[in-house]
Amino acid sequence: MWAVFLVAMWFGVGGGLSSYIYVVVAVLVGVLLHEKAPVAYITFSMSLWWYTPFIRRVLNLRHGWNPTDATLLAPQIVAAVALVTIARYSRELRGRLYLPFVLVLIALAYAYAIGLVNGGVVPATYALLTWIAPLVFGVHLGLRWRQYPELSTSIREAFAWFLPFMALYGIYQFAFLPDWDRAWLVNAQMRSLGVPFPFLIRVFGTLNTPGPYAAFLLVGSILGIQGKGFLRYPAIAFSLVALLLTRTRAAWVAFIIGLVLQGLSQPVLRFPKRTLTILIVALLALPLANSTQFKDSFVSRISSLKNISADASFVKRMNFGESAVASILDDAEGTGLGNTGGAIKLRAGGGVRSLDNGFLEVFFIFGWVGGALFFLGLAGLLLQSLRFAETKRDPYAGTFRACAVALISILPIGEVFTGSSGTLLWSMIGLGLSAHAYHQTTGLALRSRAWEAARARSALPGMKPRMTPGMTPGMVPFPMSPAAPVPMPTPVSPVRR
Repeated sequence: MWAVFLVAMWFGVGGGLSSYIYVVVAVLVGVLLHEKAPVAYITFSMSLWWYTPFIRRVLNLRHGWNPTDATLLAPQIVAAVALVTIARYSRELRGRLYLPFVLVLIALAYAYAIGLVNGGVVPATYALLTWIAPLVFGVHLGLRWRQYPELSTSIREAFAWFLPFMALYGIYQFAFLPDWDRAWLVNAQMRSLGVPFPFLIRVFGTLNTPGPYAAFLLVGSILGIQGKGFLRYPAIAFSLVALLLTRTRAAWVAFIIGLVLQGLSQPVLRFPKRTLTILIVALLALPLANSTQFKDSFVSRISSLKNISADASFVKRMNFGESAVASILDDAEGTGLGNTGGAIKLRAGGGVRSLDNGFLEVFFIFGWVGGALFFLGLAGLLLQSLRFAETKRDPYAGTFRACAVALISILPIGEVFTGSSGTLLWSMIGLGLSAHAYHQTTGLALRSRAWEAARARSALPGMKPRMTPGMTPGMVPFPMSPAAPVPMPTPVSPVRR
């Protein structure tokens, strides 16, 4: 039914009200799926971020340009429906596993309060929605650990379907530049994306800008390398070509970081298979990437990495960053939500569109205290992952965490906590925690490195085991044999330790 609705929107059904109709229908579908089909809700909510900007551009071409189009509210509100899950499982947030999320939520509450004073109710509330929707969606995935196998499979399948189409569209966009994309570049005055003609733009695919599009491509490619099936090879190859055409250097570096971390998280026996996959993908991507018109688009960008200090874009970012640091030092409490990003269109006094640095932007908005709380929570989530070791039975657990670190590595050139990039980041973090909670409870994989160390100590003469096989502190025993049936626990939470 949703596909039929999208086709109807494509042919102009709804007229000038089509944007509002799209939001209402998307939210109703999201609420229904959340209650009746939780796994389908995950796929639906994530995919909305990937194609809603494209829908918005098509609607604007048909019904007129609108700089504050309501269409983009759909993925944010649908993701925010996950607040219901947090309310239902709020007791689990007190556990050590999910406590860092609480620190981030406290930082958001602080920034929202400051934003109400400095920017007003409407821009502060809109900005809160853009920040909190991706976060609560990630928390939702973490709290749904009892359904982790279904969630993991569903998200990987969603990337397997969307990656080839979105990558091919990006290549098509570069070569032909459809009317709705050209109109978007002109009306939004996106001069940083190049001249609105074929072969002269930075590819942004079905999203609004190259950054979020590159984030999707790198996550999809890393997940695809870990996947199965022959169709993934051309899909990843097209994705890498599109990633090059975004000309987003930080995303290129992030992709390499993700690949390295993914490899380190896997058993050595899987290394030959991964290497062979990467070689096949590179060979498939080479002919298209090496064509003259494609190569000319990104070769100079790659060459600039050799002497990044002489790059004009880098120098401009550094100069702007220095002025931003001075502003942050003078404004310890922060400017609050609503003074940056898309929210500035809703306030009379304007604001800063982007600081081009995710670290600085967080402290600019949240202040010293709020920024410290925010990054403390984020660091807690990542540091916990370092002691998790479930990759013998679930290689995707390590892949999700590698994707999260790769996305965070983009912070020096932009903010990755909101929009589609933020949804990817918090989703990968949430899935990593969900994997650990599920495997820790069911006993189907290795425990934490601390558990392994305790088991090793128990083998020493005169040492008593601190943990028994199949049992972790505060949990019921489970069979360690993978062949044995595994009952799901009901009263015991893996995070109450």
